[in-house]
Amino acid sequence: MSVDTELDELLAYADRGMAVAWHARRRPATPALITPAGPITYGELNERANRLARAFRRRGLRRGDAVALLCSNRLEFVEVLLATQRSGLRLTTVNWHLTADEAGYIVDDCEARAFVAEARFADVAGGATAAAPRVQVRLAVAGSLDGFEDYAAAVATEPGDDVDDPALGSQMLYTSGTTGRPKGVFRDEASLATAVMLARAAYRDGNVHLLTGPLYHAAPLMFSLNAPLIAGVPVVVMPAWDPEEALRLIERHRVTHTHMVPTMFHQLLALPDDVRAGYDVSSLRNVLHGAAPCPVGVKQR
Repeated sequence: MSVDTELDELLAYADRGMAVAWHARRRPATPALITPAGPITYGELNERANRLARAFRRRGLRRGDAVALLCSNRLEFVEVLLATQRSGLRLTTVNWHLTADEAGYIVDDCEARAFVAEARFADVAGGATAAAPRVQVRLAVAGSLDGFEDYAAAVATEPGDDVDDPALGSQMLYTSGTTGRPKGVFRDEASLATAVMLARAAYRDGNVHLLTGPLYHAAPLMFSLNAPLIAGVPVVVMPAWDPEEALRLIERHRVTHTHMVPTMFHQLLALPDDVRAGYDVSSLRNVLHGAAPCPVGVKQR
């Protein structure tokens, strides 16, 4: 198959939210995620996304319905993203640093019918649930929450083969709310097609991406998860940012690409010289940054 034919086929899958399924069919044993608990292959990740998509449907969710997600950088976050992408659902990610009132406003305002929350954020999740009466489906990740089903149990009995009628989902992400309440910004996933083109241009076989930031933010979600997964590139998942740990992961997994913000640059440069010199980061070729202006001198260092 020619490169152009492959790209056309991948685009066709991506247009239905099934880019990961395309890679799973071609090379199911290739790592998609490298997590602290171990690697997750494209085949495994695709099956898990299909199971969750069916669990949502079994609980009455239909195309156009909204799903709110309160979760740290972990496998279940990725599963929810992929399940909503192939089910025609609208995903809103919620900053877990918010208060219960702030999170509740977002869950209610996005008109979520389903709410997936990590048990470690019990106080925020409980308060948000009370403020969002439209929520009918509640799934708890990595522990129990009052009024929530267990996420793992909900998906365990569902089939893992590809859903028969995939439909491209969307996202509505919220601003920081510096002037009044946060505002929902709707993103119809036509942006995924752009991500495909950029991903295929930027990534090659052997590339590895390091996820450094929280996935509830738009930039890490697009540049450190969507784009590399669409390109078939493994993503090394950092549960939380730590400058020396980032250097260790770059060395261990021969990371080629990453996305950071200037604060991370400053923290890397603040490490003792002997610590920075102790890691081989020669594999790193491309660092994308945003969020704030950054002096050229800092980038050069």
